[in-house]
Amino acid sequence: MNPFVYFIFYVILLPLSYKVELRWSLSCSVLISIYVLAAQFKHVSYETILFIVFFNIIPFVMEKFKRNFNAYKSIMRNEIGSVRKSYDNLMEADKKQLESNLEIERKTQQVSSLYEISKEMSECLTFEDIFDIFSSVLRKSFRFRLARLVLLKEPNDQIDSVYEIELGRTYAKVAPDNFDRELIEVIFQERKEILISSMEETRFSRRLFIIKDFDTLIAIPLISEEKIAGILYVENISRAYFENFFILAGQFAIQLQKVILYKKVQDMAITDSLTEVSTRRYFLERFREEIRRSMRRKSSMSFLMIDLDYFKEKNDKFGHLVGDVILKEVASVLKSTLREIDIIGRYGGEEFTVVLAGIGKEGALQAAERIRSSVEHSVFKAYDEKVSITISIGISSFPEDGVDERSLIESADRALYKAKEKGRNRVE
Repeated sequence: MNPFVYFIFYVILLPLSYKVELRWSLSCSVLISIYVLAAQFKHVSYETILFIVFFNIIPFVMEKFKRNFNAYKSIMRNEIGSVRKSYDNLMEADKKQLESNLEIERKTQQVSSLYEISKEMSECLTFEDIFDIFSSVLRKSFRFRLARLVLLKEPNDQIDSVYEIELGRTYAKVAPDNFDRELIEVIFQERKEILISSMEETRFSRRLFIIKDFDTLIAIPLISEEKIAGILYVENISRAYFENFFILAGQFAIQLQKVILYKKVQDMAITDSLTEVSTRRYFLERFREEIRRSMRRKSSMSFLMIDLDYFKEKNDKFGHLVGDVILKEVASVLKSTLREIDIIGRYGGEEFTVVLAGIGKEGALQAAERIRSSVEHSVFKAYDEKVSITISIGISSFPEDGVDERSLIESADRALYKAKEKGRNRVE
């Protein structure tokens, strides 16, 4: 038979053996072999025998090839799947890392902006300016239901004032409530910031939940000179804002402490620590301002020079501690008798001075007589002693007795000397 025919048979059987099952390809090879033997029955050559042998081996060879190839494909498929899974994991990790980097960058920017805000607060020296910046940032950058600042006053740690912040509104000064008082007690017990959640019960959460219902509460004590000057608390703030709120609150606490210390220094400079009236230096500054104001408005003004009668004798008799109580109580009588716009100062050891704005000589005489009478009829309890004292008062008025600080003081001093010469406990 023509070799080309053999080639054709091979070409047909090879793909057939790959495509179909072994039994079908073997059946095909057997049929073709029978056909070839039948066609050359009389003259079966050596080549024909070889063809038939190799031809019938092809299905087995192809079956073996298929199995190996399929096994190879399975191995490759698994490897490709593993590589693909690794690639997907790598891409997922890369995505998470990118998101993490973006989140870190966002938090860094937030923290950076919070510290920039602290710089802005640090330039302020008044509570109102600092709290205005703080409340503005709180409303713009955080989501919460309510925030309150409770300030305390010394020495008994009672509530001095309460400021409330709500979303969409400017802060307002409000009256304290029972929750404020209860929270202050908790803070004084803990002496640290507290975080309360409705999902977690603490030893003090139940007593707070009885008064008010909330999901979360952060309360931070504001410390000044190792004392609690107040508390800052916020209700129902999202946990996502906890970290940044603590940063902002910490910066506010630092700046508030600075303001409290600055005010104390100011008060020490302008307020006499014993009598709590103006120091001599501050009084004279206010006195000069009042003279200029009276000149501009062409209005009257009077000046009182007040001296405690026989104060040195009482000081020697009862001691300096009793003397200090007398000075403090006399200053208290002055403050309760005079108007808020009047300026009171401690001029010397037992001397007080008063500026009566808008009051002429006649009105000043009446005001001075009220002061003298109030002091005369007062009995001061100083430790185990009960003491009384009288005062002498000299008056000068603007512009008839002088048009400047020096002339008015000299005129009032002369009038005071005259009152003492006439027997003290007088007004001149």
